[in-house]
Amino acid sequence: MTADNKTSRHRISAVLILISIVAVLGIALAGEFELIDRNLAKRGVGASLALLLLLLGNQLPKLVLPLAARAENSAPVLAAERFAATVLVGAGLAALAVWIWWPAEQMMPVAGAIVLAGFGLAAANWTRVLLANGGAVRGVSNERFGSKSRLTLLMMLHALLWVAVIFLADTIWGDVVSQWLVLPFVLINGLLAVLYQRRFKRQD
Repeated sequence: MTADNKTSRHRISAVLILISIVAVLGIALAGEFELIDRNLAKRGVGASLALLLLLLGNQLPKLVLPLAARAENSAPVLAAERFAATVLVGAGLAALAVWIWWPAEQMMPVAGAIVLAGFGLAAANWTRVLLANGGAVRGVSNERFGSKSRLTLLMMLHALLWVAVIFLADTIWGDVVSQWLVLPFVLINGLLAVLYQRRFKRQD
């Protein structure tokens, strides 16, 4: 595949991700102002978030391994990354199907559980790889996480993880608990954003 083809595919993926984000915001606002039925708005927002997870998971292994990391034994990292991508894409597809076809009263907890299970499987596999391969793998993974595009993608995945947690909390404990979960999400994501900016200011 040529460099131009790769660049074109990355641009297409970025546009699709942006469209998914705009769709989430637009449908949520339409539901809030009662321009569309609230249950339909929930389905639309959930389906857009599931599609976003699918796109982000598909993009994960396509970010090129930095030159500094290629001298290391990167095979376990690449395998773990491909596994994570496969699991997240599968979770996105399954959650998308739930938001479209599942009964309205059950779609939120079922979709949330699917997404959390996907993140849990990916995290468990990463933990296994790190414990089994030690410092060499940690060095390579640090290199992979060191690019702006990768950190941006990981922050978006972190946001989707919190959304799934909030969906489940809303179903189990109600609006009060789910609303309180927004506060730590904002604080943690804000902290990640600050660390993100500081890291690349030092590199510049």
